[in-house]
Amino acid sequence: MKTNYTLKSLVVATFFAGLALNVNAQAVSESFNDITTLAGSGWVMTNASVAVGTTNWFQGTSVAGGGPFDSYNGAANAYIGANYNNTGNTGTISNWLMMPNRTLRNGDVITFYTRKVSPDNYADRLEVRMSTNGASTSVGTGTAVGDYTTLLLSVNPTLVLGVYPVNWTLYTITISGLPAPTSGRVAFRYFVTGGGYLGTASDYIGIDQVDYTPYVCPTVNVTPSSVTGGTAGTAYSSTLSQTGALGAPSFAVTAGALPPGLTLSASGTISGTPTATGTFNFTASVSDASGCVGSTAYSLTIVCPINGAALTTPPALCTNGTPYTLVEGSPAGGTYSGTNVSGGMFDPSSGSQSITYTLIDPYGCTQTANGIVTVNIPPAVGASSDAAANTICNGASVTLTGSGADTYVWDNSVTDGVAFMPTDTTVYTVTGTATSTGCSSTETITVNVNGLPTVTASSNAPANTVCEGSLVTLTGGGADTYTWDNSVMDGVAFSVADTTMYMVMGTTTATGCSNMAMITVYTNPLPAVTATSDAPLNTVCAGSSVTLNGVGADNYAWDNSVVDGVAFTVSATADYIVTGTSIATGCSANDTITITVNPLPAVDFPAFAGLVCDYSPVLTLSGGSPAGGTFSGTSVTAGSFDPTIGAGMYLITYSYTDANGCANSDTSSITVDVCTGIAANSNVENVMVYPNPSNGAFTVEFNQAVAGKVSVKITDLQGKLIADEELSNFAGNYKNNFDLSSFNKGMYLLEVTGNNTHFVSKVILK
Repeated sequence: MKTNYTLKSLVVATFFAGLALNVNAQAVSESFNDITTLAGSGWVMTNASVAVGTTNWFQGTSVAGGGPFDSYNGAANAYIGANYNNTGNTGTISNWLMMPNRTLRNGDVITFYTRKVSPDNYADRLEVRMSTNGASTSVGTGTAVGDYTTLLLSVNPTLVLGVYPVNWTLYTITISGLPAPTSGRVAFRYFVTGGGYLGTASDYIGIDQVDYTPYVCPTVNVTPSSVTGGTAGTAYSSTLSQTGALGAPSFAVTAGALPPGLTLSASGTISGTPTATGTFNFTASVSDASGCVGSTAYSLTIVCPINGAALTTPPALCTNGTPYTLVEGSPAGGTYSGTNVSGGMFDPSSGSQSITYTLIDPYGCTQTANGIVTVNIPPAVGASSDAAANTICNGASVTLTGSGADTYVWDNSVTDGVAFMPTDTTVYTVTGTATSTGCSSTETITVNVNGLPTVTASSNAPANTVCEGSLVTLTGGGADTYTWDNSVMDGVAFSVADTTMYMVMGTTTATGCSNMAMITVYTNPLPAVTATSDAPLNTVCAGSSVTLNGVGADNYAWDNSVVDGVAFTVSATADYIVTGTSIATGCSANDTITITVNPLPAVDFPAFAGLVCDYSPVLTLSGGSPAGGTFSGTSVTAGSFDPTIGAGMYLITYSYTDANGCANSDTSSITVDVCTGIAANSNVENVMVYPNPSNGAFTVEFNQAVAGKVSVKITDLQGKLIADEELSNFAGNYKNNFDLSSFNKGMYLLEVTGNNTHFVSKVILK
């Protein structure tokens, strides 16, 4: 249950009647010794609670008087209190305690002590609000605040337990944010929602020792004590500062005037571009939001601009130049003066001079600039050529060069130091310029051009035409000496291989001038001569005839007494040269042909030894060499000789053809004997030796009709026995193989002896 201390408080409050403060003083110091005197001091108490309760603000109740606590200072009840009875059983407490009307300024300080009953069982809240509407007491009702819209402080703004102090606590408020000193009031508001005797919040609070200390303006100083001067036409800026002002200061000119073109900003910056010269006096003041003011008197001098006249260096002039118009002064609009200066023109004939440029600027200031016009003497220009005695031959090049200056310009499109080719004797003019002063002068030179000789070129060849490879002599004319290309020497014969153009350079000794002439020597081609023969592959056998022919020309001449197209006999390999001539051009060419002569083979056919009986069987011919030839002769058929032709000596020819197709032969004789007595009584028939010649292995074969003794022997030509065989009682066909391959090659004798028989034959080992 909430304790009611109200009645006791009201009784005690009357004791302090008459102790109110002086209401005319700006400062306020209230200890609430007697709250009945508050109204006389300008205090206003308004209970705007919904609904209004049985109490308003009341004199504090001391502990001795049954109250919850004693005052902060003074008498025990010297404080002002409010409680839950400011409204009904339940409601919104909005109980206002307004201080006297004052001129409120930033920096004003309000201090007070407050506390609430202990223990803190019901939440309380105290607001300090400000109205800037003069002496207004309009606060509205309930939660409204009327003119007291500025909340300076809230004790326990969220209305919770444990925040509002239960012991006297000092609070300090400094007023700020006002744009200027303002008439108004500061009010204490006991503000509790859900308050009242039966409410969930509100209990008992007290306020003690309220002091309102007005802000006292300090000494406000504007610095610096002086400002720098400026220049007309030049941007100016100078910043003023202050000390002592509270909050953001505001500067203004309060006396005199700034130079035209300059302004003072509220932040203290003097800026702009002065448009007049002179000294200007003004006072600059600064004020703050608390109404405090300070000022300083200044003197600001604006001088003429720095000399803005300029005179750039005129171009270098020459003493031989024409009067020059001066245009180098700036800004435009001034005048020029000095020696040989008139009407803005300078005459360079007198040499280098000082000149002055003068002008009046927009601020009435006179500005000048001085300079020197440099006048130079033109260079002494020379002209020369690289030609001896300045003379050249027509068509030759010459190089002209200037001297005495730095750069040179020639007429007739000539470039200094660059060769060109004059066509006639000409006078050339050069203009030489000195780069450091720019002056020029001229000089001339004459280049003489000599004519060229008329050179001719001739040859000793009819119509300048020769056969390929023939000699020709070239000769120049029309000059004194001649030089030919292609290594030709004038008047000296040389060989010409192809149609060629030759150039001769003829030079006249007197002038040294040369000219050219050309001549073309034409060459007729040589005929394409070829030597041929009627021999296959140009090859024949020794002793054969061959016919040689030339082709590719019109007529032909051979060496070695050969007549074109006429056969002749060759005996050995030889080269034959034919010269063919074309009737149309008279040009000739050679060709060579080699006729190869193969030798005849060496053929041998040894003579037959002994006799052949006319009743002997057909004899197979052999022994000719090289092997592979053929036999021919009387009674010779297919390589065999038939002795039945009868007694006599018969010639047998052995012929052989080698791989080259060359043939040769050898001849031997065979003697056939009648052999009548031996044949009639002979028992041995058909004696044969084969092969013969042989390599050593051969066969001996014969028949013996009647049995009897037979002897077969082989001896060499010296009679040495090589092999023998004795048959004691033999009849029939005899056939035996002999092998003499281990013996020397040559001729051996076969001898067969029987009853009334004696047969001898040659055996050839090869």
